[in-house]
Amino acid sequence: MAINELPVSNGPDKAYLLRAVTNPGAHLHVTFDTPTDPLEAHLDKIEEIGVDGVTFGLRGHIASGNLRGAVFAGVYDTSSRTGKLSLKQA
Repeated sequence: MAINELPVSNGPDKAYLLRAVTNPGAHLHVTFDTPTDPLEAHLDKIEEIGVDGVTFGLRGHIASGNLRGAVFAGVYDTSSRTGKLSLKQA
């Protein structure tokens, strides 16, 4: 059960999003702005969920701040660089 929905903005472009998930050995993180603070996230999986090529489902965990370790599933639009993450405690 989700404990928090977190709006995100100013996230990565499509190329970096794909790079972060396809290079797990590099430990690349993506950065998002939130209403309060920026956060870093580790992506475990992405999935294109629209036919437009810019909307993705994301799964991973928060890698920074007081939410560090929280697992999330979310939706992110690379054209507007906005989305939302549904957080769960790890």
